Amino acid sequence: MKINKGQFIFLILNAFIIGCQESDTPKIDPPAFSVDSNHILLNGNPLDIRGVVYVVGYPGYIPWEVESTHPLPDDLQVRINEDIDNIIALGANTIRLWGAPQYCYEVIQETESLNIIQTIWFDGEVEDFQNETFKESSKQYIREVIQRMFMGTAGATPPLLAFVVGNELSEPSILSTNLLNPSINSYVGEFIVTDTTLSATEAFLAEMADYTKSYYSEFFDVVPLTTYANDIRTAEMIDTPFLDFRSHNAYSYAVDYYLENPPVGHSSGTIFQGWLEYLKHMVPDKPLLITETGLSVSPGLPSTGPPNYGYGGNTEAEQAQGLIQNLNDAESSTTPLAGVIIHEYLDAWWKFGLEDSYTHDPDDIEEWFGIMKLSQDGDNIIVTSRMAYNQIKTRWTGGE
Repeated sequence: MKINKGQFIFLILNAFIIGCQESDTPKIDPPAFSVDSNHILLNGNPLDIRGVVYVVGYPGYIPWEVESTHPLPDDLQVRINEDIDNIIALGANTIRLWGAPQYCYEVIQETESLNIIQTIWFDGEVEDFQNETFKESSKQYIREVIQRMFMGTAGATPPLLAFVVGNELSEPSILSTNLLNPSINSYVGEFIVTDTTLSATEAFLAEMADYTKSYYSEFFDVVPLTTYANDIRTAEMIDTPFLDFRSHNAYSYAVDYYLENPPVGHSSGTIFQGWLEYLKHMVPDKPLLITETGLSVSPGLPSTGPPNYGYGGNTEAEQAQGLIQNLNDAESSTTPLAGVIIHEYLDAWWKFGLEDSYTHDPDDIEEWFGIMKLSQDGDNIIVTSRMAYNQIKTRWTGGE
């Protein structure tokens, strides 16, 4: 009987599962995540999510190659150990991973201190999310991520809070997918069954979330929570009642840029808080998690300053002040939020590939969101904390 590569991998992993099950290692019950109308629950109790986005991207390395590399070079393993220690010291209880290598799961599993929100990234710019070839490649990526998680935890159930199945799909792609597939208005799967009011894009997200739940449960005998990270540009275009909770990437500087008459918050009076309250009121019966908020300190633009700050051009003091304000806005919202994830832990020099990863472009706003900064001393790369890291740490740890 001939088997393909995917079947071969699955057979190897099944053998690994059996080996793990037959070991003498005492079985520890994994954390159980669920939801109520306002919170994500950990073992039945509300969890105030304090998170940070973490991408392994250092000069000379790009995340989409590091992701599939095992074993990692020694220097990168040392970096990851230090980074995760710093994230724990920050007072975070959750880490949002994108394309993470197996080694990340190994380290997180050993710390027993962080919950994982795992992003499943799809190309949000394709013409048709319902294209069968695209859907199969997306499922293949889901399989690869889950297999890496399994190998990284040696078969033990990871502290997985949820999968973010898709992030900021583009408006043109949403519109073209819906136009090309007018007859697709629902989805029926193993774990997700919808009504007939869906768009074709929403049906795609339902299918990918269902596949993620199904494939993950084959390895860990747990059905994971799933969500989708929307943003202000498509907030009215994507509705996901079939997912376990709602997620939005929300930035203070984006609100008045995209909204003509933005709402203001009932407590702080900021438009950022007004936007958070608006999002929560859209779906009052499900938790709302802010899966990204952040401020760039790129020096190539002039400072905008409070109360909304700017897309780039912030000083390090303004970044710290603005992020603390964002946390205050979320915490004092009139309706409870599930928590906030800071974008991001580390500056991202790598945005345009390997060559770009060696330099910090003062005009590339996306390279400067880190609450930890990279600097060069000859051939050495130094990681130091920005004011934002220190102030968030004081807030989240009570000054410990």
